Amino acid sequence: MSTSHNLAEAIHLSHQKNIDRILSQKEERLFPIKNKDCVFYRIHLVSLDVLKPFFEKKNTWLTIGDLHGLEANYLITNKQEATASDISDSFLVEAHKENLITAYSQQNVECLSYADDSFDYVVCREAYHHFPRAFLGLYEMIRVSKKAAILIEPIDILSKMPMLLLLKNLCDRISPTLINKIWKNRFSYENVGNYVFKVSAREVEKMAMGMGLPCVAFKGLTIDISQTNKELLYQTPANEKFWAKVKRKSNIRNFISRLHLLPYGHLCAVVFSQAPTNEMRQRLTNEGFSILDLPVNPYIENK
Repeated sequence: MSTSHNLAEAIHLSHQKNIDRILSQKEERLFPIKNKDCVFYRIHLVSLDVLKPFFEKKNTWLTIGDLHGLEANYLITNKQEATASDISDSFLVEAHKENLITAYSQQNVECLSYADDSFDYVVCREAYHHFPRAFLGLYEMIRVSKKAAILIEPIDILSKMPMLLLLKNLCDRISPTLINKIWKNRFSYENVGNYVFKVSAREVEKMAMGMGLPCVAFKGLTIDISQTNKELLYQTPANEKFWAKVKRKSNIRNFISRLHLLPYGHLCAVVFSQAPTNEMRQRLTNEGFSILDLPVNPYIENK
């Protein structure tokens, strides 16, 4: 068995143990869908609202890395049919008992147990960067999605900051590790052992091209909760003054990003398994997505 496979298995096991440890501590603040009147939940809603163009009718969804069932609960609230999944179902069992989700499944994203095209959409929010073999996970998401696989993830800033790339190239002439003194989180690992795999539009585009898929769409967004007060983050009812501060910071950052002065913090990447309809294109455009139709491979088009 390969070293990479062994490492992936070890990281998956580490994630499972960490989830079980959190559950054993009975930290209610880590069960946000039971407590929706807090700033923490409102922040999550802002990032999930990017999915609204896909609610044109009732679709079937699979959520990936949905620790508490928050994404599935959001989809159900918006009249979608959703199955929540995660590497451990410890929290999902509790969410199901509370009737917060209707279906759940324990899944390893690298080898999903579902057949091809089992769901209309598959969505992964803030979990892709935990995958030990991220591309393999995305391939599986695409495989089981009939219409599209959707990522909402932190962005790889190097792909959006040409000056940083120029600086890296200059530093590389001296030493390939010199840039690390400036770019402190170039190699980031979490305490459970996984590398933090941030996304870029170009990487998603290349993957879709390699698979012969028809279209991708992207939208940048930033939810700025840096240096926030954790007590206020989970306080119930929500501290409106604190929420206004969080929104103000996010709005300023999003405005700066729209001017292309700084990259967005997150990227919503949509990989279509089938070409979107004109109506879907219009909805995506209205919500600020950029749509890229991919060329057909000329060497296999008629074969």
